[in-house]
Amino acid sequence: MKKFLAIIAVIVGVFSLFVYMNTPSKQRMNEELKKPEVVEVIEQALKNLDKNALTEDGIIKSYEIDYDKTYYNPMGGIEFYMIINGDNKLVIKPTLTKFNDKYGLGAGVLSEDLSELLK
Repeated sequence: MKKFLAIIAVIVGVFSLFVYMNTPSKQRMNEELKKPEVVEVIEQALKNLDKNALTEDGIIKSYEIDYDKTYYNPMGGIEFYMIINGDNKLVIKPTLTKFNDKYGLGAGVLSEDLSELLK
C-alpha cells in the first residue's frame, strides 16, 4: 500500500510540475490579449451581442480589459474580464482560445446587469 501511495504521489507531482511549467506568465497572457487579431475577435464577439456595439447607437459603447484579473484556464485558454462602458457591474468573462492558429472566444459569462441591459 505504501508503494502504491508513493507512486500516486510521484504521478501527481510530475503532473503538477508539467502544468506549472506550461502555464504562461500573466505578462505573456496580457500581451496575447493585446494582439490586433485578438482585439478583432473580441470586438466581433461584442458586435454579436449588440449589433451596434462600439458606436453611439450601441448599448455597448466601450470596453476595457482588466489585466490584473487575467489568468490561465487549466483546461486551456486565457480567462479575462472585460468591463463594459466603464461600469464594474457590466462585465463579461470570456475565455480566449487558439486552435489551428486561429483565435476564438469560448463561452463568456455575462454579469446579471449586463444581461438585463442587452435584453
